[in-house]
Amino acid sequence: MQVWHRILLPISAALLSACAFPKVSGEPGPHIIRKKDGTEIVCKGAPVLQEKTGYYRYKTPDNRDAVIHPDQVVSIVKSR
Repeated sequence: MQVWHRILLPISAALLSACAFPKVSGEPGPHIIRKKDGTEIVCKGAPVLQEKTGYYRYKTPDNRDAVIHPDQVVSIVKSR
C-alpha cells in the first residue's frame, strides 16, 4: 500500500500544479503590433525581426505567417 502512495502522490502533485499554472506551459501569449497609421495587429507570440529580410515575422490569430516592415511599427506590446 505504501508503494502506491509513493507513486501516486508525485503524479497528483504534478497534475495539480499544471492546472494551477497554465501559462508555465511555454506557450507564448498574444502580442499587439501598433502601426504608425493607428491600426493594431494582434499576433500569436512575439514578432521576430528577421535579420536577413529586415522584416518582423509573426503568426496571425488564425495561425498564418505574416510579415511587417519595421518602418510601419510604432510599438510591440504583450497583450493581457
